Amino acid sequence: MHTDIAQSGTVAFAPRARLLKLLGAELISDEIVAITELVKNAHDADATCVTIQFSGVTGEHGEILVRDDGHGMDLDTLMSRWMQPAGSAKGREGRRFTTRGRRVLGEKGVGRFAADKLAAHLELVSRPTGAPIEIRAEFDWDEFEHDDRMLSDVRSRWEVRSPDWLESNGTVLRLSKLRASWNERLFRRLSTRLSRLVSPFESGVKGFRIVIESDEFPDYSGEVSAGFLGQAPYRVEAQFDGASGVSIRVNGGRPTEQVWKGDEPLRCGPVRARIFAFDLETESIARIGPRMEVRAWLREWSGMSVYRDGFRIWPYGEPHDDWLRLDQRRVNNPVVRLSNNQVVGLIEVSADRNPELRDQTNREGLIHNEALGDLQRFVLHAMQVLEAERQSQRHPNGKKPERKQAKDAGVQQQTWITDTLDRLAGQVEGDLGDELRRATERVRSQFAMQELTHRRMLDGYSNLAALGHTASLLGRSVNMGVADMRERVTALRATLGRKAVADQASLAVSVAELETMLEAVSGQLTMVASPGSSAARRRRGLDVPAELVKIRDALLPVLQQEDAELEIQIPEGLLLRTEMRPETFASIVNVLVRNSLEWRVAGRPSRMIAVLKESKDSDDFLEIVFSDNGQGVLPTIEDKLLESGVSGHDGAGMGLVIARNVVTSHGGSIALVVDRRRKGATFLLQLPRKRSRATTPQDT
Repeated sequence: MHTDIAQSGTVAFAPRARLLKLLGAELISDEIVAITELVKNAHDADATCVTIQFSGVTGEHGEILVRDDGHGMDLDTLMSRWMQPAGSAKGREGRRFTTRGRRVLGEKGVGRFAADKLAAHLELVSRPTGAPIEIRAEFDWDEFEHDDRMLSDVRSRWEVRSPDWLESNGTVLRLSKLRASWNERLFRRLSTRLSRLVSPFESGVKGFRIVIESDEFPDYSGEVSAGFLGQAPYRVEAQFDGASGVSIRVNGGRPTEQVWKGDEPLRCGPVRARIFAFDLETESIARIGPRMEVRAWLREWSGMSVYRDGFRIWPYGEPHDDWLRLDQRRVNNPVVRLSNNQVVGLIEVSADRNPELRDQTNREGLIHNEALGDLQRFVLHAMQVLEAERQSQRHPNGKKPERKQAKDAGVQQQTWITDTLDRLAGQVEGDLGDELRRATERVRSQFAMQELTHRRMLDGYSNLAALGHTASLLGRSVNMGVADMRERVTALRATLGRKAVADQASLAVSVAELETMLEAVSGQLTMVASPGSSAARRRRGLDVPAELVKIRDALLPVLQQEDAELEIQIPEGLLLRTEMRPETFASIVNVLVRNSLEWRVAGRPSRMIAVLKESKDSDDFLEIVFSDNGQGVLPTIEDKLLESGVSGHDGAGMGLVIARNVVTSHGGSIALVVDRRRKGATFLLQLPRKRSRATTPQDT
């Protein structure tokens, strides 16, 4: 008997709960991306401001609050959209703009995954516009970890209640049981990433602001901005009117109007390009700001970004997205051309006025057509203008100093090697191409390590020289303190040698005085900490007013012996910080104090004044005006005073040279202020101001 065993039917996928976490791991790579996605959600909700508040995030009980004043969610939106993975609350299918006319940034509805990446627990509270209620929901993401649970088995609580958290429309996400401990590196990356979300020149368009608040990292608190763009040594602004007119403005000068003279007309429509260029040598970076901060910012910002209606088109400007092939141009002419990691470009177009610049179907960049090709031609034209300006500034006479030329040749040779390896790797597929790329990274790392080693060696020599100069003056103060302690010890020995100590209170006072003396000498010795240790090499945020007072107190014995006085004038309530080691800063101040003591007028008490203030020329610097009532500087050596071997007295003339080298290596400057109306000498010391990374001002 024959039996038919054929069967058929339909079956649906039954996703397990942990599928949600697997998808999230693919979409959200790290904490920075997660925060960015939550900010995008606030932007797409038509919020005017989104605030990311960090509380105690370096410890195990930290929390993150993301608060916006957008249109909020009602219960239907929460249930039908937010609770549907891969769904989006951005509106109907095909909608690309919000009610305010913003281009939608979030495309995949991954806000829930971002919350999971950041914390194990989420409390969501949202109030729709005009509604007298708010929606609250709680999510425990660890419940999705169990292998034996289906996605539909994990239930999350919600409620509709009278307004408690929100006075008006908006959404608050409270993230607790954080999955990672936050540090300064993460905050630096976050503030930089968020500052690129919208064009820095259109940050107020349609009223969207991003604010960071942190109790443990106040330097990063404030509204995000464009970082060091205003300090770029070379900049060009180029505009094309869509017909044939081109306007070029270099380094903020007057714009020059011209007619496009290319082989073919431009069909891309009106374009505005702003390009900022930087030199990557250590000395050049230090003139912009703290070196580590500037380099980290450049790594995030370098490249040519394209913005449509104020918002960035991905992936232009992403790391390694050299869509203009700037690195290839530099291989062919490494002396003149700029590489992709030296420029920050902001190209602005409009959906209405640039209709031929259309998105690819996969939303990753623009369609490769004639309009995009013309856009590239126009931006490269602006690059040529910028590169010519850079050459004229770096080599105004057409020649380079011999030492500078040799250094540039070495840098160019290293760049040529790595650029050539990059180009070869791009032409080879498979395992060989991967191996070439790995080799390029190894070579580049070795070159970077050589430069770092060389720089540390030079800094070490400067620090040792500064240390010796400081010790010669501070040693007198320490010796006086030690002499006082010896006298106190002798007195104590005599007291303790008696058979009975009658006055226990007097003995206690003597011991307390000895302890105070030891503490003072210990504080003085920290000002000459060894520069050879790794801890001494690392810079940190220095409270300049407090450090000035500390240095003055350490030198007090010498000042009293010399009948000298150091007055410090500090504006009340003004926070002035720089990135420098305390002993390094002390060496600079000690040079100025020692010079004043050596240049004093015989028989007259020496008076020194250090006036601390904000720089009147730039918010990025602080100033210390150090003056005395001494002999002053001879007019014949004013121009050469900061050169080695030049001195207004019998000294070796190295103190100010040492101070100048230390200051310039930290991105600052020191100069003699010539004023014939007053007696004595005055020096102006400028140091980069360590400000909030999020609120660094821009000069555009």
